Amino acid sequence: MASAAERYDGLLRWVEDGGGSLNPSIEIYYDDVTKGSFRVKDSCSIGVDDIIVTLPLSKTLSYLDAISGHPDFVSQSPSTLSHDERTYFPVEFLKGTPPHVVGRFFLIQEYLLGSKSRWWPYIRSLPQPEHLSSILPAMWPSDDIDFLKGTNAFVAVQDIKSTLKKEYKHAMKLLPESYQSEYTRLLYHWAYSIFTSRSFRPSLILPAGTPLDPSCEIDDFSILLPLYDIGNHSPLAKIAWATDEQAQVCTLRSRQTYSAGQQVFNNYGMKTNAELLLGYGFILPEDDGLHNDYVHIRTRADPDASDLTATHIVSLRPMAHQSSFVGRSKLLSADSMSCIPCFSHIQDTLITALYESITQGRDETSNVSLVEIMRGEIPEEVLRKIVDSLGSKLSIDLEEIEDSDPEYEAANRNQQLAVRYREQCKKVLENALRSLMAASD
Repeated sequence: MASAAERYDGLLRWVEDGGGSLNPSIEIYYDDVTKGSFRVKDSCSIGVDDIIVTLPLSKTLSYLDAISGHPDFVSQSPSTLSHDERTYFPVEFLKGTPPHVVGRFFLIQEYLLGSKSRWWPYIRSLPQPEHLSSILPAMWPSDDIDFLKGTNAFVAVQDIKSTLKKEYKHAMKLLPESYQSEYTRLLYHWAYSIFTSRSFRPSLILPAGTPLDPSCEIDDFSILLPLYDIGNHSPLAKIAWATDEQAQVCTLRSRQTYSAGQQVFNNYGMKTNAELLLGYGFILPEDDGLHNDYVHIRTRADPDASDLTATHIVSLRPMAHQSSFVGRSKLLSADSMSCIPCFSHIQDTLITALYESITQGRDETSNVSLVEIMRGEIPEEVLRKIVDSLGSKLSIDLEEIEDSDPEYEAANRNQQLAVRYREQCKKVLENALRSLMAASD
């Protein structure tokens, strides 16, 4: 079996053969901590505006490749395969299955082709199906998932597993019997894990006006970017993504400097540790300059918000603290940082949702501004109800985590990661409750 270095060398040659490149001052570095990452070579440096990766769009992989050239679909995929070289999925499957699911099945198809797939140099550089249990929490063994009990990540994992089960069952009903033995649930879970942890939104990559089938919106699926996806995440990384429509390439460009030996980061966006854990299988550690620890809260107004992006967040440190980088990005207004101390750890959307629920039908409170709410310039009775509601909710959540603490010590990497995550969740809730209790003194 080829080593990691050999697989990455093959990936780089494949990208270069298509007209792509990796900055010559950067190497693909592999270790047990970062796995694959970009690192500046010895005696080299990266400057502001230097291109890190150039990737031909013909090397990308997505739903568009599953329908490229198909007579029943309107699309223009970057793929260069001719119709005669393609084996399409049945039309009933392509039209009756969500695009993001079709994309996963296309990845399975290419995996099963092995070295005959034009994407094989990329696919063999990815985590393989036999390593599925160490990629994302939704794929962990049940004993490992149990270490997340009591946290909102545990609830999200159950939602993900339920959704995957339904997606796979529905898709397989639309495929002939001949597909049943090879397109296994294991491979579907693997394809889900690869797309979830490595893909990008097409609207950020594909040229404007890329033809799509009328039934499909641009972000109804996601797109895999070989080599581009090796860059690890930092919310502080200054980068730029761009696509040259004429040259049909996308570029990852640095907007900061890096010295020899430093890791060169991508930026996946403003994601909390809960989102990073579920979507990428890691969390960022807390330090003085940056923390990424937030607990996601649902309200009665949004009980079906299974997606964490539809929830409100509570922060380990006040939103106004310089280390609460992600938290500040999610505020409705920067003015919300000038709030009374008891609201300092709470996203303003949650405060306003509670305010609206408590004051519903009361005309005298309908014209109050966000700033006034966050500064506590509201009736004392309403302020007290908001504080009490928050205190009750956060206390229940903290108690649920504590009551679900594992009965034995973590025995593997997954469990150790879960313990670190749940301990940080406790700290978030404890800190927020302390600030709320200060309002009672």
